[in-house]
Amino acid sequence: MRTCSGNDKPLVVIVNSPHPDWNYEKKELGMLARLKVARCMSYDELFSEARDADVLMVGDIAHIPLTREVLERLPKIKLISVYGVGVDAIDLKAATELGVIVANAPEYGVEDAADHTIALLLSLLRRVPMLDRELRKIGWHSLRDDIKVIKRRFGAIRRISSLTIGVIGFGRIGRAVARRLRSFGCTILGYDPYVPDEIFRELSVKKVGFWELLSHSDVITIHVILTKETYHLLNEEAFKSMKDGTFIVNTSRGAVIDEKALINALKSGKISGAALDVFEEEPLPADSPLLKMEN
Repeated sequence: MRTCSGNDKPLVVIVNSPHPDWNYEKKELGMLARLKVARCMSYDELFSEARDADVLMVGDIAHIPLTREVLERLPKIKLISVYGVGVDAIDLKAATELGVIVANAPEYGVEDAADHTIALLLSLLRRVPMLDRELRKIGWHSLRDDIKVIKRRFGAIRRISSLTIGVIGFGRIGRAVARRLRSFGCTILGYDPYVPDEIFRELSVKKVGFWELLSHSDVITIHVILTKETYHLLNEEAFKSMKDGTFIVNTSRGAVIDEKALINALKSGKISGAALDVFEEEPLPADSPLLKMEN
């Protein structure tokens, strides 16, 4: 393990914090460490701001992942603490070999992520964004008069109690989503090979295999971390196995979905609608077809 040198307080550099201020960090760490806040959009900025850091506390670093090469250029780092659950932007194997401890916050944002998932899911099923845009564009009377055209264009509004919802990933967020879904009276399927059967039973969720979930769900919501195993988990083959008109909600990681395959499925109508909080490339490129798609 890398060790501190000298008697100075360790330098903690907070990189791309998700919070508007750092009062909590000052309160908890102010007596123990020297604190520095940095906004780093490039590696040059990261190396400039964190070259003497003993500890990194990191928020959004998807654009500057901590690879082996990066860690080797920050030789004083002994601990990396992540504001959140996902550690996919850090080379864990390299960190371990270099003696750098990596810590995350498994409970961070669980309730907020679950609430946001339900908000996206309901907006999708009730066609809220589409109808809101159309109302602003053509006005109340035109919208009412053209309701049959609108239904053909956007699809019928779906009643959630009549649907089967598939939850991929049954960790903290997946379970929090399932708890919320129960109140709507829908059927809930769950897939997670790493979670014991009794956890599913406790929440009245039927545990099924991956392909069974895809073929039986009206809505699929994704709550997995990004690994080699989950990269492009929903690909062309997966979309083909789904019901016609399935809805997709993704609040986990963008690369869990093969975006090109999703775009094709949306164009064909195989996927009726997608609510995406994350993308393969962030920020989403200005020329992405997703920005021009109504569904």
